[in-house]
Amino acid sequence: MQETCGDFWRMCWEVNTCTIVMMTKLEERTRIKCDQYWPTSRGHPESYGPVTVTLTDIQQLATYCIRTLHLQRTGNSERREIRQFQFTAWPDHGVPDHPAPFLQFLRRVHAMNPPEAGPLVVHCSAGVGRTGCFIVIDSMLERMKHEDTVDIYGHVTCLRAQRNYMVQ
Repeated sequence: MQETCGDFWRMCWEVNTCTIVMMTKLEERTRIKCDQYWPTSRGHPESYGPVTVTLTDIQQLATYCIRTLHLQRTGNSERREIRQFQFTAWPDHGVPDHPAPFLQFLRRVHAMNPPEAGPLVVHCSAGVGRTGCFIVIDSMLERMKHEDTVDIYGHVTCLRAQRNYMVQ
């Protein structure tokens, strides 16, 4: 929804997000899955409500893309950098062919997220399927590091109490 792009960028600014994880393509099977909320061309800023966004770099890899964006809020001289990681090898209503590319993607997301950053922003088309899987896999890998246990069912149940239909 193009009309919510300004709200999206304002949220990213307010919570000091440095990393956006996009788990969908803009279009899949001829259906629009996500509106483009960043500028198309490098070095050409676009305003989204109170935030001006400039695309400064694109790194295209086999299963994902990393975009570097600079944000500036209207009336504020501070500039912030945000990286958007777009995973493109997870089809809508499907699963990736192999887990390795996704796990490499997840490691790269964390390796490039600054320690002082606010929360990750994770989205797909509906915000429940691939988004939920990303959150659960990420959480369970972190839990294994600290507790040496996993509870996928319990974690999904907890997430579904906060967001209906999480993890389809």
